[in-house]
Amino acid sequence: MNNGVDNFIANKTGVREFGNCITIANSGSVGRAFYHPYDFVASDHVTQLKNDGLSRRMYTFLLPLISRLSEKYNFNHEINDIRIRREKILLPATDDGEPDWGYMDEYIREREDRLIQEYKEYIGKYFHERAEFGKNLN
Repeated sequence: MNNGVDNFIANKTGVREFGNCITIANSGSVGRAFYHPYDFVASDHVTQLKNDGLSRRMYTFLLPLISRLSEKYNFNHEINDIRIRREKILLPATDDGEPDWGYMDEYIREREDRLIQEYKEYIGKYFHERAEFGKNLN
């Protein structure tokens, strides 16, 4: 909930600052993953996953795959850095066997474009219906 935001603080000393990364909850909602495109301070109850070469769309593609870890871990068997390093997730791959980051980026772009188009059509229909309703009142 709230992208994992718990509170807002002004303290900048003695805290862990992160940004443009995914966090995984180590306790509480164990395995829940969030993408944070902004700078933030994190508690010691989250693990940061970051790769400077990834775009927002690439991180977005990874979120549901990483969140599946919540099915494996729980309050009694929490995620920690050692366990995360051992985890493997299946990704689209190039012919060379490397992650196909271009495909992942394009996949999310297409999904976003489709959703934006659906929203535009819905809003256009809504305002058209409202305009027609207004005409009928006269």
